[in-house]
Amino acid sequence: MISAFKEKYRYSKYHINKVDGLRYYSISENLNVPSVTSILKKTSSDKWYESLHVSDSIEIGNYMHTYLNHYISKNNDFVIESKNYSIAKKLAQIVIDNLIVELDEVWGSEATVLYKEQYAGTIDLIGVIDGKVTLIDYKSSYRRKNENEINEYFLQLAAYALAHDWQYHTKIESIIVFLAIRNGDFEKIIINDELYKYKEKWLSRLEEFLG
Repeated sequence: MISAFKEKYRYSKYHINKVDGLRYYSISENLNVPSVTSILKKTSSDKWYESLHVSDSIEIGNYMHTYLNHYISKNNDFVIESKNYSIAKKLAQIVIDNLIVELDEVWGSEATVLYKEQYAGTIDLIGVIDGKVTLIDYKSSYRRKNENEINEYFLQLAAYALAHDWQYHTKIESIIVFLAIRNGDFEKIIINDELYKYKEKWLSRLEEFLG
């Protein structure tokens, strides 16, 4: 557990179901809401989402997220003996060395948020950096992403920002997409003043999904 970790909110844990290939969070016995990523997938005109279903890439990404969650908020290490885990651990170290060490405070890791009764999602990391309350989404990849893909990531974080602000009465000021690339490179893209634009675009996609 890192010293900057100070759990500010008690985030709920919800069971996740799959319906017609889309992920839904089970909020209560009578309420299931779609995930942010499922809404984006359903309303996207691009085909790049299909590339997400490569088993090794999914496993590496899951291992990287689990490793980082343990590093940030647990008192024990996450270790698995496999080739994909070794790749994931190296990618996680890129995130630690070039992002996590810069945070002044970490409020939550793998934190699930809910927006009204319309959608839910899980934030990779929330904390304070450069005096701003910031949401962070980290991705693992074998290549750099194109502009459309990055914009979808921004919409994902904008949705989480709206949900966190609604649920916990916060004011998220900044979002960061951090891309850890297998060749050792990384991209860190920060949105501050233009966050409201992505919130508006996200709400349009949500409206399209809800019909």
